[in-house]
Amino acid sequence: MLKEKLLVITLTISLVLINACGQNKVAEIEVQNNLNVEAVAVNEVKKPAHRELHKYGGWYCPDNLRGFPPIDIQNFEQVSVIRDRLPTKEETRTGASLMFFDPTEFPNATPLDIKLPSVAKIYSFQSNMEELVIVIQAVVSGKDTVVGFRYPNGGNGTSCFQEVTFLSDNEVKKIGPAPFVYVSTEIAASKQEIWNAITQTKYMKDLAVIFDKAAFFESDWNNESSTKLNFNAFGMKARGVVSSLWGNLYIHIDYDTNDFHSSEKMLVFANEKNDSAYIHFVSGPHPSGFEQENEKWKNWLAEVKGLSENSKWIRNYTK
Repeated sequence: MLKEKLLVITLTISLVLINACGQNKVAEIEVQNNLNVEAVAVNEVKKPAHRELHKYGGWYCPDNLRGFPPIDIQNFEQVSVIRDRLPTKEETRTGASLMFFDPTEFPNATPLDIKLPSVAKIYSFQSNMEELVIVIQAVVSGKDTVVGFRYPNGGNGTSCFQEVTFLSDNEVKKIGPAPFVYVSTEIAASKQEIWNAITQTKYMKDLAVIFDKAAFFESDWNNESSTKLNFNAFGMKARGVVSSLWGNLYIHIDYDTNDFHSSEKMLVFANEKNDSAYIHFVSGPHPSGFEQENEKWKNWLAEVKGLSENSKWIRNYTK
């Protein structure tokens, strides 16, 4: 069930140096970003010295599949944004924006006059490559200029303005169709039972073999469980983490095959109202063979749901 693609699982937030987002670089960068240059491979980039952080929140949340589900990069103009003004706190919770600038704390904050939404590239210290993002917010606050973005494969992040490089319309078109498989459901079982069911699927068994982590994948899951995955052989490289994130099960897989970046993400979190849990799964993009991939992952999700709920039934029946 594993694709013949380069696997890289990423999750942990890197420890990085903290610098200001210099507003004085904005004009120069805007000129550079408007150049009509040829598209380059997403991972052909020199690694920056460090990742700059700012004080406005929302730095790296690739697991936020509920708030920011995946979207085909060719449909980026359909993304909801707040233009010509700062968003309200409520709008930062509905997916239309990310960072809330309290006027009492940041009285001089103003939106940056750029086209929104826009497609850009940013270097990821988690995957060690340059990734595409859809910028949905840009704000000037004092000496800082920051942007908020969503990942095409789901989730969101923010950065300093100079960390992103905007793509021209022609560059975006050259990427071509980039649809993602996105399946989700509520399962009448606990996170532990869902994890146990996932480890029984061929998908997870293949990962266990590749990363030599059978013992981990066969163990009982708890809120302290975490393992790093590394692989480099036969022309394939992989690294990353499977972990409990804020009490949720999260797996993030990035593929890089001949400069083509694709990914798989899975988030499992408990329903606090009853003894059930939700599972979200993303795979792609799939420029070709989307229907087959979509059917494959729908069947996988149905398998996980059946195994999980059967496990719960057995547990309750044998009490």
